[in-house]
Amino acid sequence: MMSELIDELPGLELPVREVTERLASMWETDPSSSPSEFRASQMNVVLHFGLDVKPEQARERFDTLIRFAQRYPSRIIVLCPTREDMGDYMTAKLFSQCYIGESHREMCCCEALMLRYKSEDFGYLSNQVSVWLEGDLPTYHWFSEVPVHRVESYFGNLLLGVRRIVYDSSIEPDAFNQIKWPQPDRVQDLAFARLLPVRQSVGQFLSGYKIEDLCRGLQRVAIKHCPSMKGEAVRLMEWVKACLCDCEQCELCTALHSQFSIELCGSQDEGCALSLEWFYSDDRYFKWRKLDDGARGEMDAFLGKTREQIPTNVKALASEQALAEALFF
Repeated sequence: MMSELIDELPGLELPVREVTERLASMWETDPSSSPSEFRASQMNVVLHFGLDVKPEQARERFDTLIRFAQRYPSRIIVLCPTREDMGDYMTAKLFSQCYIGESHREMCCCEALMLRYKSEDFGYLSNQVSVWLEGDLPTYHWFSEVPVHRVESYFGNLLLGVRRIVYDSSIEPDAFNQIKWPQPDRVQDLAFARLLPVRQSVGQFLSGYKIEDLCRGLQRVAIKHCPSMKGEAVRLMEWVKACLCDCEQCELCTALHSQFSIELCGSQDEGCALSLEWFYSDDRYFKWRKLDDGARGEMDAFLGKTREQIPTNVKALASEQALAEALFF
């Protein structure tokens, strides 16, 4: 028998109808010793798993969200589908824990409500989630390997009023990028969020040159990536395109749209996780790459002045930092 996702997550098993009552009574203790003053939530965050998520992956993403909630106090709701024939029946878990920093005033209390449900019952799912949400607080929704057709079925119910939807294109199928979101400005990709150190490093270097000089004679931009960074490669491609072609009216941008292309291909460079290379019609060039052994990278460029070879340190964001970047920016 396959392990159920909800079984891999910590917490106390409860009938669904008892979760909110138990949660309310859990903080009703002696005011002089109660941690209730440290549990004021700022938001609701829904972590929504698909059937194909492996138990160890579910625990890893749950732990990421718990660490996120230690900095941004949240009511966490975790949705765990099952293949078992449950009819209309649902089961639940309740997790709560307080974390104490270097001082007593740094205490933070986290709570997570987990729901196991039959995946076809998404109508019941929307109703149950609405009961568990903390009212008057913004809601954020994190999809993790939920099939595209299921995501689209939630547009008119589960996702109504959600402030931000996030997903990870490096683990989702390519079709996820083709979803016609009702409000695309409220959707963010974790892969793009993880690129923040790269965008800062590359952008800082290129900011020393005029955009006209960078675009003049540019013929092609090539991006290579290892299999685990396909999402980062796509988002890096989009970022470069947006930076170079940020104006649809000027003659320079009109020419660039028709004269250069950006290619996405598998990495052929041993030890390289992600790379970016610009090709010019003359002897100028720009190369950047991130090595796959940690934060190390390197930049090699000749953009008309002198050749520059610079080692770079592109420290990866912690998973909870990337989540915060995706949810808020």
